Amino acid sequence: MKLCLRPLCLVLQTQHLIPAGFDGYTVGPVVLVRPGTSAALLVHEQTHARQFWRCLGFNGLLYQVSRRWRLRLELEAYRAQLAVAGPPAALQLSAALASQYDLDITQEEAYRLLTA
Repeated sequence: MKLCLRPLCLVLQTQHLIPAGFDGYTVGPVVLVRPGTSAALLVHEQTHARQFWRCLGFNGLLYQVSRRWRLRLELEAYRAQLAVAGPPAALQLSAALASQYDLDITQEEAYRLLTA
């Protein structure tokens, strides 16, 4: 367990509570990551915690009801992750962005948005 101040969040390492197919998951200011998670993924999840504070907690509702908002929020988090992981990770991250969030975009579109 680790308390982060920027953004204010609690990071918990766990094998449980994280949906299958994901290595990290953020609920409000609580970041759940599997042990051994990369620094890049941690930055991605902390971006979601920052979004929670910036949107006064409404980001979760926006995420669920609007594909446009979901894309906006995930794109911000994936760009932060890419900044840490470096350009070689862009293809893998764009594949995840295109396939895991019901965004109705192709991997090529995700790549273009991610690297713009």
